[in-house]
Amino acid sequence: MKKNNYKEIFEKVEETLLQIPGKKEEVERFKNPTEWNFSDDRIFTNLVHIIFYSGFRASVVDDKLDIINNHFPNYEIVSNYDESDIHRIMSDSNMIRNELKIQGIINNSKVFKTIVNKHKSFKNYLELFNVSESFENLLLLKEELQYKFEFLGEITVFHLLTDLGFPVLKPDRVLTRIFKRLDLIENERQLLKTIIQGRKFANATGNHIRYVDIIFVTYGQMGKKNSEGLERGICLAQNPQCSLCQINEHCSFFKNNYA
Repeated sequence: MKKNNYKEIFEKVEETLLQIPGKKEEVERFKNPTEWNFSDDRIFTNLVHIIFYSGFRASVVDDKLDIINNHFPNYEIVSNYDESDIHRIMSDSNMIRNELKIQGIINNSKVFKTIVNKHKSFKNYLELFNVSESFENLLLLKEELQYKFEFLGEITVFHLLTDLGFPVLKPDRVLTRIFKRLDLIENERQLLKTIIQGRKFANATGNHIRYVDIIFVTYGQMGKKNSEGLERGICLAQNPQCSLCQINEHCSFFKNNYA
């Protein structure tokens, strides 16, 4: 695809969202990300949240975040948890009671603490990889995070890197579906290619890739309470609202089903 096509497609998707009543402010607040918060506790909280979001509907976890945060306030406290703490958390009827995830988070907190103690901060540890120098370095960081921390799969590890401000997006089922319909990938299992295509959208438009991620995810999922989803959605897996879409000329799904 030509660079101008990336720009054209993105701007039409963005324009469609901005025209939806009540959506403009929600979308535009992500336009220029503020300084990324790299405090150790914030990074650990992101890691905890990502582990719970994995395999669960976002709306389920959204409603439980305050409870999750209460049980896992920071890595220092959690690193000292034992079996009695696991029992306490599992006894909370309001909690997402997944013992494997709870144990995994405790194990991760110990690894996290070891890294902070060695490098003075988790940010210092991340900076060792010199990600700005090459995409290869970014992949090396991704690989190391996966083998050091539990419950970081091929998608969730990129979710964490995205949240930390690195130049990737989360190649979830929404993005892979949309990019496949645009013939940017051949198969929805092509996660790395999805990320590379997202980087091309960012380069062509001058937007931060996190904003590119949010625009496409907003376009392709439902969720009235979710700031990254429309109440009805547009490019949905089932019954997409193609009549509202401005990029049908680029969409193989539309050509195969409606053209």
